[in-house]
Amino acid sequence: MILTEANRLGRYEKPALIITDEAHLSRSHSWVKVLDYYNTYTTGFTATPVRLDGKPLGDIYDDMVEGVSVKWLIENGRLAPYEYYAPVTVDTDGLKVQAGDYVIKDIEQLMTDRAIYSNALKSWEKIAKGEKTIAYCVSVNHAKETAEMFRKAGYSAVELDGGTPPKKRAEIMQKFRDGEIAVLCNVGIISEGVSIDDVSCCLLLRPTESHALYWQQAMRCMRYTKGKVAKIIDCVGNYSRNPLPDMDVEWSLTQSAKKTRKFDDNGNFFIRTCPKCFKVFKTANICPYCGHEYPLHPREIKAHEDIELQRITAEQAEKAEQERKKARQAQGRAQTFEELLAIGR
Repeated sequence: MILTEANRLGRYEKPALIITDEAHLSRSHSWVKVLDYYNTYTTGFTATPVRLDGKPLGDIYDDMVEGVSVKWLIENGRLAPYEYYAPVTVDTDGLKVQAGDYVIKDIEQLMTDRAIYSNALKSWEKIAKGEKTIAYCVSVNHAKETAEMFRKAGYSAVELDGGTPPKKRAEIMQKFRDGEIAVLCNVGIISEGVSIDDVSCCLLLRPTESHALYWQQAMRCMRYTKGKVAKIIDCVGNYSRNPLPDMDVEWSLTQSAKKTRKFDDNGNFFIRTCPKCFKVFKTANICPYCGHEYPLHPREIKAHEDIELQRITAEQAEKAEQERKKARQAQGRAQTFEELLAIGR
């Protein structure tokens, strides 16, 4: 383990090559200690080549070799196809951002609203009732209350966090694998390195602006098994801040991850949510899944108004410039002081 090696530096001969798994974590304290101490060739593997705070990895790695796309993996039976639902809108405007993501205390306060708990349960029952589910929560308290909510509704659910004793954690994970636990409510435990093929649903209850964290969590249910269609239930609108799992992404070792644009040039959301079936789709006037006509969201209406105002302002500016140009030309043609006075008037 990397934690063990960080505490035993120099006990073994210098390695010719260090291979880092989950390379987006290469700037963690333990990895930095090891990489700086040995100062040798390093190769990193990750599905999300960007740090959790969105910064690039060019200070560690010199070159990037990109694998195939998520679309290719789905089309060729390496990842399960997915359905994406966004049944609840959580307003994160005004929340503090630190190190590229929301401050935990703020989003914990936001997510412990009773109405949000209720909507998350109802959405899960409607979309993925009984399916093996991983719920991603904000904090230990949030995870415990979420698990309690599921248990009160009659479903087997357990909370898991970094403070869970190793023996207890292993027991919980085994029961989850065996199907004795339906919903695993976790905090920061099942984002990387955990693969359970028959998990078919991810319940996103933690708002995040971190592309890496979002993908690592949302795609945890997309392990391929024949006939499976993964369900991602996004109760916090993460799709509006991050590219969907199968969208094309430009990775870079020198540039930070680009923020996802919410609106296109016409003022429409790039990605919309159907208010009837809750499925997420690329901008269209009619939901491609259920045929429901999409009503413009108030924020889209405002964006349309802003674009129109900008257009009008631009036209007014152009017209004013034309008037100034005519005035300059008339001034240049003036031959006498009287003519200049007339132009002034």
